[in-house]
Amino acid sequence: MTLSVRHIRLRANTSAGLYGADIGLKGGFTVLHAPNTSGKSTALHAVLYALGLEQMLSPKRDRIPLSYTMRTHVEDPYTEQEYPIIESYVAVEIENAAGERITIKRFVTAATDKKLVQVAKGPQLTAGGQYERKDYFVHDPGAAQRELGFHHMLAHFMGWDLPTVKRYDGKDCLLYVETLFPLFFVEQKIGWTTIPAAIPTQFQIRDVHRRSVEYLMGFDTHEIELKRQDLDLKINALRQEWSKTVVSIETTAGTAGLRVLGLPKTPTSMADEVSASFLQVLVAGTWSNLDQHLASLREELAELQDQAIPEVEGMAEEARQAADQLNREIQQLNGVRNELFRERQAETIQQVSTQRRITHLKEDLQKHKDAKKLQTLGSTLGRDLSPHHCPTCDQLLDDVLLPQGTIEAVMTLDENIEYIDAQRKTFERLADRSVEAIHGLDLELLTTGEELRQKTTRLRALKTDLIAPSHAVSASFIEEKLRIEHRVELLNSTRARFEQQIVRLRDYAETWTELLKDKADLPDDRLSASDKSKLTKLEASIRRQLAAYQFNTFNPIALTVSQDTYRPEKEGFEIGFELSASDTIRLKWAYQLGLLDVAMSSDTNHPHILVMDEPRQQEAAELSVAGLFSEAARVASKGAQVLIATSERLESVEAALRNKQCQLIKFDGRLIRRLDETASL
Repeated sequence: MTLSVRHIRLRANTSAGLYGADIGLKGGFTVLHAPNTSGKSTALHAVLYALGLEQMLSPKRDRIPLSYTMRTHVEDPYTEQEYPIIESYVAVEIENAAGERITIKRFVTAATDKKLVQVAKGPQLTAGGQYERKDYFVHDPGAAQRELGFHHMLAHFMGWDLPTVKRYDGKDCLLYVETLFPLFFVEQKIGWTTIPAAIPTQFQIRDVHRRSVEYLMGFDTHEIELKRQDLDLKINALRQEWSKTVVSIETTAGTAGLRVLGLPKTPTSMADEVSASFLQVLVAGTWSNLDQHLASLREELAELQDQAIPEVEGMAEEARQAADQLNREIQQLNGVRNELFRERQAETIQQVSTQRRITHLKEDLQKHKDAKKLQTLGSTLGRDLSPHHCPTCDQLLDDVLLPQGTIEAVMTLDENIEYIDAQRKTFERLADRSVEAIHGLDLELLTTGEELRQKTTRLRALKTDLIAPSHAVSASFIEEKLRIEHRVELLNSTRARFEQQIVRLRDYAETWTELLKDKADLPDDRLSASDKSKLTKLEASIRRQLAAYQFNTFNPIALTVSQDTYRPEKEGFEIGFELSASDTIRLKWAYQLGLLDVAMSSDTNHPHILVMDEPRQQEAAELSVAGLFSEAARVASKGAQVLIATSERLESVEAALRNKQCQLIKFDGRLIRRLDETASL
């Protein structure tokens, strides 16, 4: 897995002729030297732009990371006149581990769309000639997955098999090349801001910094972490599905005036607990088992079906007595419902009051915690005043008008916090009970309302019988038979849906068991022995380099690399603001070059290349830069390519490179200059 940049070409056709630059790279260690604002960064950005990596620098897809000399106009370094650009492009020739070379060309200013990338399958910039050409696209959906997507082709050319990772929305996506290049391509503006790298986060990849380092270094834990993430997402999804199914079961039962008992509200691996749940129905003010009530209704229905439909003449007295009884039952039921309404109203008022109390307690608790924090920091303004001491001189005061005796001790902040928190928890439990109580009252109101409707309907049927002709069939008999048939049908269908949903929960329970088992089977130790060996090598390389760079904030031997975040640490804490600005840059050098150093002796996915644009940030000492050149030459001698662009004093650069195998490319002015008519387009 190797990527080597062999040639960089910039071309801008203007109204005054052709301008541009060509930079040939031999591989190994290369230093590109030119004064500030001469175009060094433009040349390196041209590589990023040609490779479609703008989003590595900015989430805006239409932002071109090139200076005005490639976008709008060219300033002639000799005449100092400005010439508008008619058409411009960048081209880069790269080589992979198999020695294959391709030439990538992408227009900056042109009639063609900037998403188009042209690829010639050969060393067109260094050897010339004509080669098979193929067009690809970037920055559109599928650019990393489909055959004509440029990043798909680039990853294949480099030998990368990009892994699938998890996004924050739970969906899968590739670990895009934009998240990997910052680990070996340090751009001047934002590349030096973080350690290990300014990795873009707009792709919403979970733990993108860790995933990128894990893949680049070929850690075994990468696959394990992906499995762990996938299991966590599946577990959370199952929790949500379980909760939705429970709500659906309770809603279905409640619509029929039933309640569910014994149903686990959270996922369980014990399917028998799910099967043990059952339905109850309210009968004459008492909750009874649904199956028993259904059996009773079926017997009653069977008796009615065996009877012939009677005439009203023979049941007038019976109908009158039944109507009187129903009137009494309806009045009693209305009284019960009124009481339920009052209880619900009172419970609702209590719930609102409890929630208001919880809100106030949370506010008080936060105020006390803030006061405690200030006190911990050394503030004295938040302390309570003693009632018997002068707030100015702390002199003891005796007020004879007050009763003499022992004064109750004032509670400390810690005691107040503990007391208020205990109150909050108590009221939250009360609030939960109120929710359950209101739900139960709503169910009873629903059930008694349906019972009231049925009794009222039957009462109307009985009154119809009382005024009907003597030989008319009994309407109350027919109504009662139809009512029972409808009730049996409703309860049967509700129970059938309940049983279907219980089967679904049983399936969820089995899946839950498998997920918990799969998670338990994952190794407790995230890193394999090989992973730890690579981190140990990285630590050793960083320490060695820091000593060469005159790092002086602390002894480099105290530095370690976290096995969790893969970031530099000292005594278990991530290294941050305690470093000077120049030492922060030195640590950045050491980390980026350390990744490459480890890759040269271990099996990784690192492409064996490192590009640094203007590494002397924060006025790092010349001796430190000399140390960087020395370490870069050492690593490059193992077969890597290290390209450093700098505007250091040329004398210092040449002195630092003396006796080192290095290609020094010098520009004494602007890189982009007027080209003669024989120059290649």
